[in-house]
Amino acid sequence: MDLSLFDLHCDTAFELFATKQRLASNNLHISLENTAKFKQYIQVMAFFTSPDLTDNAGWDRFLKMRKYLLADPAVTFGTVEAVTTCPPRKKGVSLLFAIEDTRIFSGQIDRVTQAFLLGVRVLTPLWAGETCMGGAHDTDAGLTDFGRQAITKALSLGMILDVSHASVRSAEEIFSLAAAQKRPVIASHSNAADVCPVSRNLSRTQIHRILDLGGIIGLNLYPRFLKKSKSASINDLLPHIEFFLEEGAEHALCLGGDWDGATLPEELHSIQDLSKLADLLLSKNHSETLIQNLFFENAYSFAKKYMTFLF
Repeated sequence: MDLSLFDLHCDTAFELFATKQRLASNNLHISLENTAKFKQYIQVMAFFTSPDLTDNAGWDRFLKMRKYLLADPAVTFGTVEAVTTCPPRKKGVSLLFAIEDTRIFSGQIDRVTQAFLLGVRVLTPLWAGETCMGGAHDTDAGLTDFGRQAITKALSLGMILDVSHASVRSAEEIFSLAAAQKRPVIASHSNAADVCPVSRNLSRTQIHRILDLGGIIGLNLYPRFLKKSKSASINDLLPHIEFFLEEGAEHALCLGGDWDGATLPEELHSIQDLSKLADLLLSKNHSETLIQNLFFENAYSFAKKYMTFLF
């Protein structure tokens, strides 16, 4: 099957910067060598900063990571395109920028606008613990006053809010703030809590809140979010896919592999091995249309509708 791929989450920018490697060829999950098999490849590239850094040091690290990525020869010579709106249908590689853990705004509302002007279009406000933004999935806390102000500002600019890593209370507040501005919410890399009951996965209520707002959900490949075990295979994706389909998410279900941010099922050594998932779904009598939707079309339709704000 001829596949394109639109993936909603990776931490490759963090790893490239940390290891001083380049996009063309490296020892990471994502390189141009192992994305070449996809006709069109669009990646939401998240800038994550270590919690060991202070909030302000994290902001400085984000700026350095972004600068490093934009100076990559593949970007400077045009092999890879950094975009701020949904790219047209064509062969090639495009990157959309995200920030994961916006504690690095450090209580400074102007950083929301700065991030937007620097090309960031997706915000994952939380990651772990309680920050200036609010409570993450491992807490019972909701958003802070600053978190609500920052998210409201981001929504008004046209940014996409992501509830992966959010606490139940924080996620509900994000849903409400987005609904007030008639904007969607996504979960870029989260699975179904009914299948694997961990705090990083989505409850039925959260799934339907995302669907009702016109959002999308990216399947996370991290084994501990697939089943309550240290190891998993791509077969363990199937119960999550089936559950989401039963909940009416056929046109909202995407991939958000958490590439270069987590260990992966044993069959997935790099992003090129996703073709094994397509083969598995075909073997289970799922249609080529569903596979194309999962790999590309659902995310692309969403981006075409909501990622239209010019740089």
